[in-house]
This record gives sequence, structure tokens and C-alpha cells, in this order.
Amino acid sequence: MAECGIQLRPFLPSSLTRSASAAFSPTSSQTIPPGGTWRPGFPCHDVGWKQMVHPDAGCYYISPEQNICTWSNISDTRVHGLIMEAAQQLKRSSELQSWPPRDSDVCLVLETKDYLSRTCLYYFVSHADHHIFWLSEHGSVKVHCASTQCRRGSSHSHNLLDQYWKHCELFPTTLSLTHEAMNYLKDVLIQASGERITLKYSTSPYTKDDLSYMLSLVKEIGEDSNTRRSDHSAWVIAKLMSLHVNGALRSSYGQSDDYFDIKYSETTARPPYQRSWFLVSLDLLLFRCADAYAEQLYTFHDHFSPESWFCFVNKVDTSIRDSNLLATVLLSTSIGVLQIGSIDAATAPGKRSAIQIIIYTSIIFSVGSIVIGLLIMQQYRAKGADTPLRAVAVLERILKKPYGLERLAVACCLPTVLLVWSLITFLTALSIVFYYQTNVAVQIPVTTALGLIVIALFGCLHTSDMWLFPPEARNRGDKEGSATPPLNVSFLVRRLRSTSYRDF
Repeated sequence: MAECGIQLRPFLPSSLTRSASAAFSPTSSQTIPPGGTWRPGFPCHDVGWKQMVHPDAGCYYISPEQNICTWSNISDTRVHGLIMEAAQQLKRSSELQSWPPRDSDVCLVLETKDYLSRTCLYYFVSHADHHIFWLSEHGSVKVHCASTQCRRGSSHSHNLLDQYWKHCELFPTTLSLTHEAMNYLKDVLIQASGERITLKYSTSPYTKDDLSYMLSLVKEIGEDSNTRRSDHSAWVIAKLMSLHVNGALRSSYGQSDDYFDIKYSETTARPPYQRSWFLVSLDLLLFRCADAYAEQLYTFHDHFSPESWFCFVNKVDTSIRDSNLLATVLLSTSIGVLQIGSIDAATAPGKRSAIQIIIYTSIIFSVGSIVIGLLIMQQYRAKGADTPLRAVAVLERILKKPYGLERLAVACCLPTVLLVWSLITFLTALSIVFYYQTNVAVQIPVTTALGLIVIALFGCLHTSDMWLFPPEARNRGDKEGSATPPLNVSFLVRRLRSTSYRDF
């Protein structure tokens, strides 16, 4: 390396950048064949290089004799010289020379990173083994998945296979469409079509019609590959194989090895959900409404399924709709109370009474409940989280953040909580109106009604176990209550079955 002065660095196919404009106009240094028309694959240099038009966009260059590929413009004499020097330096490597003789399936990919500093990027690709590799003398390479939406496990072998098919997308000329590869892809698409039809839920972004069309393309390419070789066909096969490697063609239906909990798989069972200090500190403000959402979100770590996700979404959607409806009614009522003549008459010029201030607070809570509910549903629909595939990505991103689960639970219950506070402030304003400068004949029925409401409220809290007590106190009460004999359910069922309707 010191003799040639070329710095060689390994790189991944997914990090390769290419020019999209080079495919539509040949450069001035290209050799034009007789007749004045440029054809793809015509020699563009006097040393055996060919320029190939990529089916997607841009041009790349191959040297069939030396098995070298590049997206760098080798029509430039300086770039061509740097590429050839780097190839010769790699061939002189002692590690490469110590390998056993290989067939023509091993290809070298070179890219010029910086001509001034004489730096080249490279990797080797083996079509027989379906993987890419580098020389150990240039250090280790952290291989990652080529796709940003990869749904498989992030193992090293899987990432190498994914990067291999990314290389085949970039250089489809190097891919040989064998019968084994075509038959394997047909089997994959047939299985994906069967899963998509037979399963009730699927996280695959492709419908059965899409998979059927993919299968027809593969069959047509397989029949066509027997008569002629096409880079476009090889590029399509490479794209479909990338989808298969990344798991986009596979369905997920709530089993223990689906894509969401594959990173959280443990040998032991996950402990029960424990309330964090974040939710405990907000108990008085949220009335513990967020606990139900937090517990269900916690179960998604190990038991995510499209059916459970849809149930959770429907519960949140129903809660928001009900809260928005009641908040709208309460908003109209609060504005109507402000128009009462006695309340306006008791207000001094330029000031507001305590009743008006409290009603203003109730109005703000009602408007906040409506606006937050609309924003939550709008964000949910805009980001496409109504599909299981997108739901997995959204949940994985949120639950990785600090207190992400608790924050999402608070966001889901916030419209309901603001509605409750709006009701409380509105009831407080009415109580002041009823008790301020009124006689006993008015205070007695009002006090009776308020007392009944408070008793019913505490009864509901006791029945639904929503007391704002520490968990230790609640657990102690549960243990004491468990001393009573359990209810004989089977006896009640037999009793009800033996009872005739005429007995009532």
C-alpha cells in the first residue's frame, strides 16, 4: 500500500452512491460505433471495459476479463488508472494469493472515493456462496441490513445475504438466473400467496393480487431466460429476493416469533407490569386512567398480534369519540351558563367573578379534550399506523424511548382526563351559584343531590379498584379479602339451568 500510495477501504453495497443522469447521454470520451448510435454494452474504453445502462437509472461499468465492476466513470483517464492500480494492489495481496483457485463467480467492485487522496473503496462478491467479503488486513466491517424496513433478525449472515442481493440490484449483469434460483423464488411467492389468502391478519404490505402478479412475472422471466439474457429480468429477480430476505413477503399472525418481539425474546417470562414513578406522580391529575392503556401496551412486547392491536386501537378510538361528543355538549352548556343575567350582573366593570373564571377554565378543558382527541386520530391515520406493519414500526420506535410506554398511555387517556376536569370545574361553578346568597330551601336539595353523586362516585371507585392508594395497601386488602371462600360458579350455572322462567 505504501508503494502504490492507494488507500483501500472496505464498504457495503448499500452505501454506494450512483449518478442517475449518466444513463441518458453518453460522455464525450465514449467510443461511438459506426452509424452514430450508442448501444448499451458497447466497449467504452480501449482496455476491455463496457458501459451498461442500469434498468433503474444511471450507468455502470464492467470488465468481463478481470471481473471488475464499478459505478465510477472510468472514461476519465485518471479514474481508470486509479481503479486499475487498486485492482492490481488487491491481486498482489498475500491473503488473496493464498486462497484456493476460484471460478469466475467471484467479482471485485471498486469505487473511487477521493481522487486527490487516492482512496478506493472495494468489496468482493461470491455468486456461488451468495455473500460479500473483504480482506482481513483492511479491518472488520460492521454489516447492517441494506433496507431501512428490514423485518428479519439482524444476524451477520442475514445482513451479508441482504447486502449480496443489494449488489445484484446495482450490478444485474453479474447475476446468473439459474433454474435453482428461479424455482426457489417461485416457491417463496407461492407460500406467501397461500399465507395471504388463508390468514385472517397479515403484516405483509402486499395483497394476494400483488403476490399473484409477482409470481406471473417470475414465471415469465423463467421461460424467457432460457432463450436470452436480460439485465432487466435479473434486476427484477434481485428486487424480489431482497423483499424475501427482508421478510416483506412473509405474514405475521401473532405467534411468539413474529417480528415485533424477536428482539425482546427471553428465556424466562417477562415480569408483570409495574407502574413507574412517572404514572404514580400523575395519579391525582390523571385519575389513574392511563393504567389500563399502559398495561395493554406492556403486553405488546411479547404478545403482539394484529387482532390485539386492532382491539387496542378501537378502544382508544371509541374513548376519544365519546370524549369529543361529551366535551362538545359541555362546551355548549358552559357558554350558555355565561349568558345568565344574574352572573353578568354580579360582575364589576373590567373584572370577572370567580364563577366566570371557573367556567372559563371548564371551557378551556373542553376545547383541549376535543383538539387533542382530533390530533391523536389524525396523527394515527396520517402515519398509516392502522396497518399491522406500520403499527410494529411505530410501537417499536415509541417503546424504546425513555418512559415511551407511559407517555403513549397518557396521550391516549388525555382527552378523557380533560373532559373529567372540565366536568369537575363546571360542577364547582354550579355549586357556587347554588350556594351563594341562597336560602335553606335551595341548599337542602342541592346538598342532597351532591351527596348522592359523591356516594356513587366512591362506590364506583371501590368497585373498579381505582383508589389512589399505594400498591402495597391495595395488595394487602386483596390478600385479606381472599380469605373468604371462593364462589362456586358451577353450582350457580346448574341452579340457573334448572330454574324455569315461570318461577320469576
